[in-house]
Amino acid sequence: MSAASRHPLQGGTAIVGVGASRLGKFKETSILTLIGEAVVAALDDASLEKSAIDGLIVQCGSPRGADFDTVAQLLGLDVKFCSQTWSHGRFTATVLTQAALTVSAGLASSVLCIMAGKSSTTGRLGEANHPLAHEQLREGGGPHGEEAYIGMTSPVAGAALGFSMYCERYGVERELLATIPTTFRRHAQKNPRAMERGAMTVDDYLRSRFIIEPLRLFDCSLVGDGAVAMIVTRRNLVTSPRRAAWITGAQGIQASRDSFVFAPLGLGMSQQSTRRRTLAEARAQQVYQMAACQPGDVDVLGIYDSFSTSPIYALEDFGFCGEGEALHWIQDGRIELGGELPTNTNGGQLSEAQMNGWGQIIELVSQLRGEAGERQITDAQRAMWLGVSGDAMIFERS
Repeated sequence: MSAASRHPLQGGTAIVGVGASRLGKFKETSILTLIGEAVVAALDDASLEKSAIDGLIVQCGSPRGADFDTVAQLLGLDVKFCSQTWSHGRFTATVLTQAALTVSAGLASSVLCIMAGKSSTTGRLGEANHPLAHEQLREGGGPHGEEAYIGMTSPVAGAALGFSMYCERYGVERELLATIPTTFRRHAQKNPRAMERGAMTVDDYLRSRFIIEPLRLFDCSLVGDGAVAMIVTRRNLVTSPRRAAWITGAQGIQASRDSFVFAPLGLGMSQQSTRRRTLAEARAQQVYQMAACQPGDVDVLGIYDSFSTSPIYALEDFGFCGEGEALHWIQDGRIELGGELPTNTNGGQLSEAQMNGWGQIIELVSQLRGEAGERQITDAQRAMWLGVSGDAMIFERS
């Protein structure tokens, strides 16, 4: 990778520190305690004192997490740039991209990015007593995709409807979806941090109860508590280039009349058209052009998986296979450790924890560093993050 960059996100910035708190259900533990654990771990990982941090971006503020001003006060930070995104998921790449742009523009030198959430005490999404009910159930549903006026008051409703339409449109067997949660569980069994590490067979999956048909219990991510922290800085401040995960490509969440968070572009949900991306269009997206690579150049993949359906759509929308092909494409070990495209090697949100995809980013950094232990992919050079809403990032090692 050349030191000269045509764009700030073409190798001009890097993730230099990552850390996570305990992951689990900690009803008696303050979310601020978990944030503190993650931040201390990230600073130690980057070999930085907290005085080096002059930027702060929070994903998931109060009531699920903690707002940026509270975090700064708690940690004793003195920062000159702050930002905060929506409390829902899907803002992983948005936060990291904003951090990279912030240091590239000189607004800060080292930006601390935090995702923290406590779900064990807030109830289920979609219930009237949930602290976010006022947002989820308002007319129009907000950016999380619920459509309360037709009875879709929880995320799983939209995911189930989208997958039903997908199977009908492409004539595929819904049972093939079992490959996603069972594969990710096998990965989680090699991850000491994962909340669920017990064996899961295809039969176990098929015997699990429906939440909303056709989605089952094991198609849904784990509810838990925890925090993740990352530090992004610019090239000239990186002191350990071999441990840096260089950001070489990015693109943001997409929104239009053809967007629906629980289904791919063109599936026909809400106001969508029915036209999907062609393979050529999928492979010509900004993230690939910026990083000067293609799907076949990716060594390890992290995908947002609040539901097991999301990776299916993302694989198609980013050109790893054609539309309607992903359920068959993932079979026979293709996305497992040792396969052609190891995916969510930490277990993902389905088995590690629902950390809005941030756990997968830590895993990608660990893979590029060669620090993933039993899960290590030999000579991993390039890692990619995908969200079903169009956001994506590419990371490379020196």
